[in-house]
Amino acid sequence: MTKQVFWTKVVLESFIQEGNLNKRQEYIVRTRALGYTISKQAEELHLSIDQVNKEIAELKKKYDITQKTSNILPPRCKNKMELYKIQ
Repeated sequence: MTKQVFWTKVVLESFIQEGNLNKRQEYIVRTRALGYTISKQAEELHLSIDQVNKEIAELKKKYDITQKTSNILPPRCKNKMELYKIQ
């Protein structure tokens, strides 16, 4: 997801508020935006890598739903090359 959305402070805070994220989801989004790896997140949350990946998949679904009604959230890019074109 970090390669699909250009995470600015405004976008990050908007998604957390508008998406009604729980503490674990908020932590995952914030640390992914900071550049943490999935394995580092799993280690700090005491979860398996698969569990973190499942949370990320849920976050992608939540983002897509939230983005449709948000004035701030940009649509997710399909790959990082699209993301670089936006920047």
